[in-house]
Amino acid sequence: MSVEVYSVSREGDRLLSPHFRVREFACHDGADTVKVDTALVALLEEIRAAAGGAVTITSGYRTPAYNAKVGGARYSQHLQGTAADITVAGAAPLLVGQMAEHYLGGRGGIGVYQTFTHVDARSGRARWDQRSGRETAVSGWPGWQPKEVTAVDNTPSAYAAEAVEWAVRNGILQGDGGGDLMLRQPVTRQQLAAILYRFAKLEEKA
Repeated sequence: MSVEVYSVSREGDRLLSPHFRVREFACHDGADTVKVDTALVALLEEIRAAAGGAVTITSGYRTPAYNAKVGGARYSQHLQGTAADITVAGAAPLLVGQMAEHYLGGRGGIGVYQTFTHVDARSGRARWDQRSGRETAVSGWPGWQPKEVTAVDNTPSAYAAEAVEWAVRNGILQGDGGGDLMLRQPVTRQQLAAILYRFAKLEEKA
């Protein structure tokens, strides 16, 4: 965890990561100083990638005066620049909380509200549900796992490159619906039958 201090007037457009700028974390009272935790930015990038939707920071860093004005906790993580209240396009607050749970593991803070999700990079651990309007401590927000990424097996061995190129070009080798030729996978009898059938049809046209 590393909290950096920036000037909104001088560095507001500075990118902290591929999708987040300094000004997005600025306090709503117009203060020029803004504190941002690098671990928080990294978490927001992970959530954005997982959800596939833009992350909007509705509340980032808060000055003590502004935090008191909005009724924030006395020792709010927003005061340290380690917290953000966010919404994610196409994702409900609960789902965002579940994603944050996956990436934070046994640390950080996650609070699920009716219209937004609070996430923070504190060294300890805190989980709460405020969707009813009253804060209730919970054990966590499980239930989400990232989709497994499978490697596409489309690179043939050197000795087979020409043959594979010919088979693909002539429609004999088609792979699955996702474009994976599965070149190193065993061939079933059904697949072999389909390959031989396509070859026979190609010979008829010759």
